Amino acid sequence: MKTYKDAMNELRFSPQQKQEMIDRLMTQSAQSAQPSKGRAIPLRRVCALGAAAAFAGALCLGAAASGALKPAADAFGAVFGTAPAQTEIIDRISHPLDARTTVDGVTVQADAIIGDTYSYAIVYSLYREDGAPITADPDPNRDGALALRFGEWDSDVGHTGGTHGTAWFFDENPTDNAVQFVQLLTADAPLKPGTATVRLTDLKQGIGEDAALLARGTWELRFDFAFEDSSLELAGGQSFTVNGETAVLNSVSISPLSLRIDYTVNTPLQQRENESSGTPDSALTPQPVYLTLTDGSQIDLTGFGGGIRPEGESTRCEISGVFDRILPLDTIESITIGEAVIPVTTS
Repeated sequence: MKTYKDAMNELRFSPQQKQEMIDRLMTQSAQSAQPSKGRAIPLRRVCALGAAAAFAGALCLGAAASGALKPAADAFGAVFGTAPAQTEIIDRISHPLDARTTVDGVTVQADAIIGDTYSYAIVYSLYREDGAPITADPDPNRDGALALRFGEWDSDVGHTGGTHGTAWFFDENPTDNAVQFVQLLTADAPLKPGTATVRLTDLKQGIGEDAALLARGTWELRFDFAFEDSSLELAGGQSFTVNGETAVLNSVSISPLSLRIDYTVNTPLQQRENESSGTPDSALTPQPVYLTLTDGSQIDLTGFGGGIRPEGESTRCEISGVFDRILPLDTIESITIGEAVIPVTTS
């Protein structure tokens, strides 16, 4: 996953650039590492952090029950896990959705939403009204991902800042004719309840000019953007170094769904731009960044996305993203950011 170099506040992508980026990443995903246990590795894509960040569709997996309103835990089980502790949290902080629209014989329905202060995830099901499969040739790669994508996708939840994230298709139930599409997104400022408007265009299979058009048109759905926020705010103030430079932690927000780290590096952004030919780079990412769980295992987070912006004689930085599984907060012992270790206490 690309980091700060691709997440500058001023960065913008044209439709052609977005499509070229998608095609490159879809090609690369076929050469990706083996998936983590129990879950296919999604194609992760960082979108620009700016006032009008746009989104384009990405590669993903493929199937689920057609038409019926499903419990949120069922919708998110294949995404975040089905262990009892995970299911309990999903049931508590997510909401089922009942929004659908049909275009060119294909119905897209929003199944469920889950979120916290900065991040959210939405699962959709897609199925043909005539009962036929979305595609007769799913062509999965070695991770189990299907080469399905939307020409473009755009999620408007009333947030005027920037957002980064990922999306993919997955197969929840191979015995029916549906496929699922999930979006995982993280904002650069707190999210507010309201109405979500999602637009998805031109369902395709394949890459570039060789992609086959499976259904043409624009699917637009509106539904309540609301969920139970279970975020825990941790105090900042700790110091650490970033590539030999002093940094100070401003705040940490963690929930079972996601993590956001806000910190300041004591180097002007302009100086960084001069040193790196105009483009700030991953030297502003502290090493290492990981979670330590109560069982002693660690989860590496240095691949999370984020952004940077100038702030006087220093640079404000953010690392944030959605976990690949629901993590009960009482199973997280600490967060390590460079030399700083921040305990996670829920009491």
